Amino acid sequence: MNFMRLYFFRTSWLAVLCLLFCQQAATAQKIKSVAFSYAPETTGDLYNQRIPRKAFPVGGADFVILSRKSADAYAVERYGADLKTKWSSPIALLRQETVEAFSVNGTTALVITHRLLADQGSQALYARLIDLTTGKEVQQKKLQEAPSKSRRLNVALSEDGSKLVTYHTITQDEQLQSMQAQVFDASLQKLRDRLYDFRTSQGQVSARVMIDNAGFQYVTLLTDNAMRLSVRRYNNQDNEIKVMEVMVGGVFNGVKMYVIDAFYKVQQDSSLYAAVLVAEENTGTYQALKMVKFDYTINNMRFADEFQFTPAFTQKLNQATGAERMEDIYLSDILVSAEGHSLIMAEKKFTEGGETSPYHARELLLFAYDEYQKPTWNSVILKKQTAPSQEGFSGISYRANLFGNRLQLLTLETLKGKTDLYNRSLHLLTGAAEPPKAVGLNVANDMEVAYAKDFTTWLDERTIITVTRPSKASAGLRLSRLTFK
Repeated sequence: MNFMRLYFFRTSWLAVLCLLFCQQAATAQKIKSVAFSYAPETTGDLYNQRIPRKAFPVGGADFVILSRKSADAYAVERYGADLKTKWSSPIALLRQETVEAFSVNGTTALVITHRLLADQGSQALYARLIDLTTGKEVQQKKLQEAPSKSRRLNVALSEDGSKLVTYHTITQDEQLQSMQAQVFDASLQKLRDRLYDFRTSQGQVSARVMIDNAGFQYVTLLTDNAMRLSVRRYNNQDNEIKVMEVMVGGVFNGVKMYVIDAFYKVQQDSSLYAAVLVAEENTGTYQALKMVKFDYTINNMRFADEFQFTPAFTQKLNQATGAERMEDIYLSDILVSAEGHSLIMAEKKFTEGGETSPYHARELLLFAYDEYQKPTWNSVILKKQTAPSQEGFSGISYRANLFGNRLQLLTLETLKGKTDLYNRSLHLLTGAAEPPKAVGLNVANDMEVAYAKDFTTWLDERTIITVTRPSKASAGLRLSRLTFK
């Protein structure tokens, strides 16, 4: 079995739900493919891809992608349901220019690049707007500039692409002091200048900026030596700053704990979910998973019951995975349903060490909660994925999407001698799961690029697009549209 349940409820109504759910086996019944030109990314942080999503659905059956054509050229392209290109808009880059972000909203596609001009002592973020109907570039604008010796300029985009915030980080003696931010709408009109000031925070400060569709900015902070979690919400109408914070580390039963990893997810109802993994300071042993919902509609926090990695839990996990201890586990996503049920996902990711060492992505840990943040079930999905050093995690790990209470997971794996994209379906309320099912692309299994995960996108609950290379020796990359039963 590739799926092991570690915790479950035994009630008749859940059994009925499981029976109904398990009848919905998801296998691809229709596949259409065309040749696809793409130059893989070869630079940047291979653990944390700068642009993890390079395709968006547009107008029902169509979709728009950002594709790297060569070392200094990209293109934004729109495809129809027949996989024919409706238009292609080229984007030429300067020698020290990289693509920083990509998104779409109702009428335009947005591409943001980072340009380094070391000889002039500056760096800047530039935005391009491309009309989704015609493919014509309608605007190009410099968003923010900073000295080249400063930390890299950053940008955060809202979920629907209608808002964005750029920010310049100010440090003193390597300590984070503040961020100078600018907020824009989808037409690149500046809505507000902002200063995020951290000088009163205690100890080393780690900060991240996010923005929702309404333009509210959420700045998450880890302070007090990675023990205190704070969230500040800024709006564009006035200078009001709403702050909520909680200690998630500290000394418990004489043992000092700190946050080893954190993940944040902004919802469009003025709330933010934060999950943290807590470990012992001296040994680095994972101790617990904690989740907090920061709800700014009522200015209050809701705490999930702490999930402790007890000896019994870690023993079961180790028996399933073969690992001697919990290590290399990173929080990867928080999914929330319309009813408020949530799922925290964590994944084991590591390299063997050294510049040319392979990358590995292994088991997925799933922790589910009800609308009151009470734990309901947890499980582990076993997988073994390996990629060459130059690819990092661009073709391994997973893609996930939540439709109602049904979670779909896509992974590139070799199971029973067959390399393919495999689909797993899980029920959010019960944890009931279908075994992995090959989608039927017969992906190549060699040392060349076989899967470009960034393009995998759900156009609707039963239709996805993806880019793979078939196992045929002469075949190149193919862009495929799959329809599931």
